[in-house]
Amino acid sequence: MSKTGLLLIDVQPEWYGPNTDTSKHFPNFQDRLISLLSRCRAKGFHVVHIRAKYDTSPEAKSEYTGWHQEFRRLNPGKPLNLTGEPISWAKELEDGSEPVFIKPTFNGFLGTGLHEYLQKKGIKRLILAGLITSVCVQMTANEAFMRGYEVSVVSEACADRSLERHEAAKLLYSGYVWHDLSLDQIK
Repeated sequence: MSKTGLLLIDVQPEWYGPNTDTSKHFPNFQDRLISLLSRCRAKGFHVVHIRAKYDTSPEAKSEYTGWHQEFRRLNPGKPLNLTGEPISWAKELEDGSEPVFIKPTFNGFLGTGLHEYLQKKGIKRLILAGLITSVCVQMTANEAFMRGYEVSVVSEACADRSLERHEAAKLLYSGYVWHDLSLDQIK
C-alpha cells in the first residue's frame, strides 16, 4: 500500500456553501477537490477526512476548549458551532476504508489520534487540501511538518475567506513548511 496520505480538511457546509465567501472567491474549488480526490483514490493513496466539530456548550471543558472565548472576541459572527458533517461531494467512501477524524481545534492532529493512525499505516508523505487555507489547512500542515512528514498542499484544491488570505498563506509557507503541489502533478 502507498506511503502517501491525502488529508481532506474541513470540507463542510459551514465553510463552503451558497452564502460563503469561500464559494464566492473560489468557484472552482468543488471541481478541483473532486478531481484531487478521484486521482488520489485511483493511485491507492490513503484518504483521510478531517472535520471540525467544536463543543462550545457551557459544560464543555477540556484542554481543547480554552480558545473559544478569545476566538469569539476576536471574530464576532464567525461560526464555532459546527456539525462535523461533510459536504456530500467530499464524503468518505461507504465501505469504511477512509477514516474520519473529528478535530476540536484548528489543528488536525490535536486530540484526534491522526498521528497514531498515520504511523500505524506507515504513511510518510502527506498531501493536504480543503478549507480554510490560512487557518486549518495551514495549522495542520505545520503540525505535520513538525512531526516529520513530507508535506504538500494542493493550494488549487483549497479555499479561504479571500483570495488575498489564500495567497498570503502560500507566500509565507510554501517552500518553507510545505510544497505547493499542482493537480497536474498527481496523475
